Amino acid sequence: MEIKGIVVPMITPFKYNGDIDYDGLKWLIDYTINNDVNGLFPNSTTGEFVSLREEELINFVKKTIEFSNKKVLILPGITTNSTQLSIYLGKVYLDYGADGLIVMPPYFYKLRENELYMHFSKIAESLDAPIILYNNPITTGTVIPVSTYEKLAKEYSNVIGVKITYDSFDYIRKSIDAVKGLRKDFYVLTGMAQMFLPVLIMGGDGTVSGLANVFPKLHVELYREFVNGNYTKVLELNKKILKVSKIYDIGFSNSSATKAALELIGSPIKSYVRMPLREENSENKTKIKEIIDEVNKL
Repeated sequence: MEIKGIVVPMITPFKYNGDIDYDGLKWLIDYTINNDVNGLFPNSTTGEFVSLREEELINFVKKTIEFSNKKVLILPGITTNSTQLSIYLGKVYLDYGADGLIVMPPYFYKLRENELYMHFSKIAESLDAPIILYNNPITTGTVIPVSTYEKLAKEYSNVIGVKITYDSFDYIRKSIDAVKGLRKDFYVLTGMAQMFLPVLIMGGDGTVSGLANVFPKLHVELYREFVNGNYTKVLELNKKILKVSKIYDIGFSNSSATKAALELIGSPIKSYVRMPLREENSENKTKIKEIIDEVNKL
Protein backbone atom coordinates (compact mmCIF):
# COMPACT_ATOMS: atom_id res chain seq x y z
CA MET A 1 0.00 0.00 0.00
CA GLU A 2 1.30 3.44 -0.97
CA ILE A 3 0.89 6.38 1.40
CA LYS A 4 1.59 9.34 -0.82
CA GLY A 5 0.02 12.71 -1.48
CA ILE A 6 -2.66 14.11 0.81
CA VAL A 7 -4.14 12.33 3.82
CA VAL A 8 -6.74 14.35 5.72
CA PRO A 9 -6.63 14.18 9.53
CA MET A 10 -10.36 14.63 9.83
CA ILE A 11 -12.02 17.02 12.22
CA THR A 12 -14.90 15.55 14.22
CA PRO A 13 -17.99 17.69 13.53
CA PHE A 14 -20.19 18.37 16.54
CA LYS A 15 -23.72 19.62 16.98
CA TYR A 16 -24.58 22.42 19.40
CA ASN A 17 -25.36 19.84 22.13
CA GLY A 18 -21.95 18.17 21.71
CA ASP A 19 -23.12 15.09 19.83
CA ILE A 20 -21.21 14.03 16.72
CA ASP A 21 -22.72 15.59 13.61
CA TYR A 22 -22.82 12.71 11.14
CA ASP A 23 -24.44 14.85 8.43
CA GLY A 24 -21.44 17.14 8.73
CA LEU A 25 -19.14 14.12 8.54
CA LYS A 26 -20.82 12.97 5.31
CA TRP A 27 -20.34 16.43 3.83
CA LEU A 28 -16.64 16.51 4.83
CA ILE A 29 -15.97 13.09 3.33
CA ASP A 30 -17.65 14.01 0.04
CA TYR A 31 -15.87 17.38 -0.06
CA THR A 32 -12.39 15.99 0.48
CA ILE A 33 -12.81 12.94 -1.76
CA ASN A 34 -14.28 15.08 -4.57
CA ASN A 35 -11.12 17.19 -4.34
CA ASP A 36 -8.98 14.07 -4.92
CA VAL A 37 -7.29 13.53 -1.58
CA ASN A 38 -5.53 10.19 -1.19
CA GLY A 39 -6.70 9.14 2.25
CA LEU A 40 -8.78 9.95 5.32
CA PHE A 41 -7.54 9.73 8.92
CA PRO A 42 -10.47 9.53 11.36
CA ASN A 43 -9.79 9.80 15.11
CA SER A 44 -6.93 12.20 14.50
CA THR A 45 -5.37 14.85 16.72
CA THR A 46 -7.21 17.53 14.74
CA GLY A 47 -10.32 15.43 15.28
CA GLU A 48 -10.12 15.73 19.09
CA PHE A 49 -9.86 11.96 19.47
CA VAL A 50 -8.96 12.28 23.15
CA SER A 51 -12.38 13.86 23.76
CA LEU A 52 -14.31 10.96 22.24
CA ARG A 53 -15.69 8.00 24.19
CA GLU A 54 -14.68 4.54 23.02
CA GLU A 55 -18.03 3.86 21.36
CA GLU A 56 -17.79 7.22 19.57
CA LEU A 57 -14.30 6.43 18.29
CA ILE A 58 -15.55 3.14 16.91
CA ASN A 59 -18.74 4.50 15.37
CA PHE A 60 -16.88 7.44 13.79
CA VAL A 61 -14.60 5.03 11.95
CA LYS A 62 -17.53 2.83 10.96
CA LYS A 63 -19.41 5.81 9.51
CA THR A 64 -16.29 7.11 7.74
CA ILE A 65 -15.84 3.78 5.98
CA GLU A 66 -19.56 3.63 5.16
CA PHE A 67 -19.83 7.20 3.83
CA SER A 68 -16.60 7.02 1.83
CA ASN A 69 -17.53 3.81 0.01
CA LYS A 70 -13.80 3.03 0.29
CA LYS A 71 -13.02 5.44 -2.58
CA VAL A 72 -9.82 6.43 -0.76
CA LEU A 73 -7.62 4.86 1.91
CA ILE A 74 -9.17 4.91 5.39
CA LEU A 75 -6.47 5.07 8.07
CA PRO A 76 -7.98 5.40 11.57
CA GLY A 77 -6.00 6.44 14.60
CA ILE A 78 -5.52 3.87 17.35
CA THR A 79 -3.52 5.98 19.80
CA THR A 80 -4.28 5.28 23.46
CA ASN A 81 -2.28 5.04 26.67
CA SER A 82 -2.64 1.24 26.59
CA THR A 83 -0.91 -1.03 24.11
CA GLN A 84 -3.68 -3.61 24.44
CA LEU A 85 -6.45 -1.07 23.95
CA SER A 86 -4.74 0.25 20.80
CA ILE A 87 -4.56 -3.32 19.48
CA TYR A 88 -8.23 -3.91 20.34
CA LEU A 89 -9.34 -0.77 18.50
CA GLY A 90 -7.16 -1.70 15.55
CA LYS A 91 -8.84 -5.10 15.25
CA VAL A 92 -12.29 -3.51 15.41
CA TYR A 93 -11.44 -0.97 12.71
CA LEU A 94 -9.91 -3.62 10.46
CA ASP A 95 -13.04 -5.73 10.82
CA TYR A 96 -15.02 -2.73 9.55
CA GLY A 97 -12.71 -2.42 6.55
CA ALA A 98 -9.97 0.04 7.47
CA ASP A 99 -6.97 -0.05 5.11
CA GLY A 100 -4.30 0.75 7.69
CA LEU A 101 -3.80 2.27 11.13
CA ILE A 102 -2.01 5.29 12.58
CA VAL A 103 -0.50 5.31 16.07
CA MET A 104 1.33 7.85 18.24
CA PRO A 105 3.30 7.13 21.39
CA PRO A 106 1.16 7.08 24.53
CA TYR A 107 0.45 10.66 25.59
CA PHE A 108 0.48 10.08 29.37
CA TYR A 109 3.48 7.83 29.86
CA LYS A 110 6.78 9.29 28.66
CA LEU A 111 8.42 6.16 27.34
CA ARG A 112 12.12 5.63 26.80
CA GLU A 113 13.42 4.35 23.48
CA ASN A 114 13.26 0.65 24.30
CA GLU A 115 9.76 0.97 25.76
CA LEU A 116 8.60 2.86 22.68
CA TYR A 117 10.01 0.15 20.48
CA MET A 118 8.24 -2.54 22.51
CA HIS A 119 4.93 -0.63 22.31
CA PHE A 120 5.09 -0.24 18.53
CA SER A 121 6.46 -3.71 17.87
CA LYS A 122 3.67 -5.36 19.90
CA ILE A 123 1.10 -3.43 17.89
CA ALA A 124 2.81 -4.30 14.59
CA GLU A 125 2.99 -8.02 15.35
CA SER A 126 -0.59 -8.12 16.67
CA LEU A 127 -2.32 -6.43 13.74
CA ASP A 128 -2.29 -7.80 10.20
CA ALA A 129 -2.39 -4.39 8.57
CA PRO A 130 -0.18 -1.51 7.45
CA ILE A 131 0.91 0.60 10.43
CA ILE A 132 1.88 4.27 10.18
CA LEU A 133 3.78 5.70 13.13
CA TYR A 134 2.95 9.24 14.21
CA ASN A 135 5.52 11.50 15.86
CA ASN A 136 3.84 14.47 17.56
CA PRO A 137 5.98 15.60 20.50
CA ILE A 138 3.83 18.69 21.13
CA THR A 139 0.99 16.48 22.34
CA THR A 140 2.83 13.38 23.56
CA GLY A 141 5.95 14.92 25.10
CA THR A 142 7.98 12.25 23.29
CA VAL A 143 10.18 12.54 20.21
CA ILE A 144 10.42 9.15 18.55
CA PRO A 145 14.13 8.48 17.95
CA VAL A 146 15.10 7.98 14.31
CA SER A 147 16.72 4.71 15.38
CA THR A 148 13.27 3.42 16.36
CA TYR A 149 12.02 3.95 12.81
CA GLU A 150 15.07 2.07 11.54
CA LYS A 151 14.54 -0.92 13.84
CA LEU A 152 10.84 -1.18 13.07
CA ALA A 153 11.36 -0.73 9.32
CA LYS A 154 13.89 -3.58 9.35
CA GLU A 155 11.85 -5.98 11.47
CA TYR A 156 8.21 -5.36 10.46
CA SER A 157 7.20 -5.15 6.82
CA ASN A 158 3.76 -3.90 7.86
CA VAL A 159 5.26 -0.78 9.49
CA ILE A 160 5.14 1.27 6.32
CA GLY A 161 5.56 4.91 7.23
CA VAL A 162 5.62 7.81 9.61
CA LYS A 163 3.76 11.07 9.98
CA ILE A 164 6.07 13.70 11.49
CA THR A 165 4.47 16.71 13.17
CA TYR A 166 7.73 18.26 14.27
CA ASP A 167 9.25 21.40 12.78
CA SER A 168 12.87 20.24 12.76
CA PHE A 169 14.44 20.14 9.30
CA ASP A 170 17.37 18.16 10.67
CA TYR A 171 15.15 15.52 12.29
CA ILE A 172 13.06 15.12 9.14
CA ARG A 173 16.13 14.92 6.91
CA LYS A 174 17.71 12.25 9.12
CA SER A 175 14.42 10.31 9.23
CA ILE A 176 14.05 10.34 5.45
CA ASP A 177 17.68 9.37 4.88
CA ALA A 178 17.49 6.56 7.43
CA VAL A 179 14.27 4.86 6.34
CA LYS A 180 14.60 5.42 2.60
CA GLY A 181 18.06 3.90 2.79
CA LEU A 182 16.48 0.75 4.19
CA ARG A 183 13.20 0.58 2.30
CA LYS A 184 11.91 2.50 -0.67
CA ASP A 185 8.39 1.51 0.42
CA PHE A 186 8.63 3.33 3.76
CA TYR A 187 6.74 6.61 3.50
CA VAL A 188 7.46 9.87 5.28
CA LEU A 189 4.77 12.53 5.55
CA THR A 190 4.61 15.80 7.44
CA GLY A 191 1.78 16.90 9.69
CA MET A 192 2.58 20.60 9.27
CA ALA A 193 1.36 22.65 6.31
CA GLN A 194 4.41 24.90 6.31
CA MET A 195 6.69 21.84 6.09
CA PHE A 196 4.83 20.29 3.15
CA LEU A 197 7.07 21.55 0.34
CA PRO A 198 10.34 21.18 2.30
CA VAL A 199 9.48 17.54 3.04
CA LEU A 200 8.79 16.84 -0.63
CA ILE A 201 12.09 18.48 -1.58
CA MET A 202 13.94 16.34 0.98
CA GLY A 203 12.48 13.18 -0.53
CA GLY A 204 9.34 12.75 1.56
CA ASP A 205 5.98 11.63 0.26
CA GLY A 206 3.24 14.06 1.24
CA THR A 207 1.31 15.60 4.07
CA VAL A 208 -1.28 14.82 6.73
CA SER A 209 -2.28 18.45 7.20
CA GLY A 210 -5.26 19.52 9.30
CA LEU A 211 -5.83 22.42 6.92
CA ALA A 212 -6.52 19.88 4.15
CA ASN A 213 -9.97 19.62 5.77
CA VAL A 214 -10.56 23.17 4.56
CA PHE A 215 -8.30 23.48 1.51
CA PRO A 216 -7.98 19.96 0.06
CA LYS A 217 -7.70 21.17 -3.55
CA LEU A 218 -4.82 23.51 -2.71
CA HIS A 219 -2.83 20.70 -1.08
CA VAL A 220 -3.59 18.25 -3.90
CA GLU A 221 -2.55 20.77 -6.55
CA LEU A 222 0.78 21.48 -4.87
CA TYR A 223 1.58 17.77 -4.67
CA ARG A 224 0.61 17.15 -8.30
CA GLU A 225 2.57 20.10 -9.63
CA PHE A 226 5.62 19.01 -7.63
CA VAL A 227 5.44 15.47 -8.98
CA ASN A 228 5.06 16.86 -12.51
CA GLY A 229 8.07 19.14 -12.06
CA ASN A 230 6.16 22.42 -12.50
CA TYR A 231 8.19 24.22 -9.86
CA THR A 232 7.13 27.77 -10.72
CA LYS A 233 3.54 26.75 -10.07
CA VAL A 234 4.62 24.88 -6.94
CA LEU A 235 6.12 28.05 -5.50
CA GLU A 236 2.91 29.97 -6.21
CA LEU A 237 0.85 27.31 -4.46
CA ASN A 238 3.27 27.14 -1.56
CA LYS A 239 2.74 30.86 -0.94
CA LYS A 240 -0.93 30.07 -0.44
CA ILE A 241 -0.11 27.14 1.84
CA LEU A 242 2.12 29.34 3.98
CA LYS A 243 -0.62 31.96 4.13
CA VAL A 244 -3.32 29.53 5.28
CA SER A 245 -0.96 28.03 7.87
CA LYS A 246 -1.22 31.36 9.70
CA ILE A 247 -4.76 30.35 10.63
CA TYR A 248 -3.19 28.18 13.32
CA ASP A 249 -1.27 31.16 14.69
CA ILE A 250 -4.60 32.88 15.31
CA GLY A 251 -6.65 30.04 16.72
CA PHE A 252 -7.03 28.90 20.32
CA SER A 253 -6.26 25.38 19.07
CA ASN A 254 -5.70 23.72 15.71
CA SER A 255 -9.03 21.91 16.01
CA SER A 256 -11.06 25.02 16.78
CA ALA A 257 -9.29 27.06 14.09
CA THR A 258 -9.89 24.37 11.47
CA LYS A 259 -13.57 24.16 12.32
CA ALA A 260 -13.91 27.95 12.28
CA ALA A 261 -12.33 28.02 8.82
CA LEU A 262 -14.73 25.32 7.58
CA GLU A 263 -17.66 27.33 8.90
CA LEU A 264 -16.31 30.47 7.23
CA ILE A 265 -15.98 28.89 3.78
CA GLY A 266 -19.70 28.17 3.94
CA SER A 267 -19.67 24.50 4.84
CA PRO A 268 -22.46 23.04 7.00
CA ILE A 269 -19.88 22.22 9.69
CA LYS A 270 -20.03 24.48 12.72
CA SER A 271 -17.12 25.56 14.87
CA TYR A 272 -18.21 23.65 17.97
CA VAL A 273 -15.48 21.87 19.95
CA ARG A 274 -15.62 19.89 23.16
CA MET A 275 -14.27 21.27 26.38
CA PRO A 276 -11.60 21.82 27.51
CA LEU A 277 -11.02 23.23 24.01
CA ARG A 278 -12.58 26.60 23.31
CA GLU A 279 -14.55 27.71 20.27
CA GLU A 280 -13.02 30.57 18.33
CA ASN A 281 -14.46 33.97 19.23
CA SER A 282 -15.74 36.55 16.73
CA GLU A 283 -12.43 38.43 16.71
CA ASN A 284 -10.47 35.31 15.74
CA LYS A 285 -13.07 34.34 13.15
CA THR A 286 -12.74 37.76 11.55
CA LYS A 287 -8.97 37.32 11.31
CA ILE A 288 -9.32 33.80 9.90
CA LYS A 289 -11.83 35.06 7.32
CA GLU A 290 -9.34 37.74 6.25
CA ILE A 291 -6.74 35.07 5.57
CA ILE A 292 -9.22 32.98 3.57
CA ASP A 293 -10.16 36.02 1.50
CA GLU A 294 -6.49 36.89 0.89
CA VAL A 295 -5.73 33.35 -0.28
CA ASN A 296 -8.71 33.37 -2.64
CA LYS A 297 -7.31 36.52 -4.27
CA LEU A 298 -3.80 35.12 -4.80
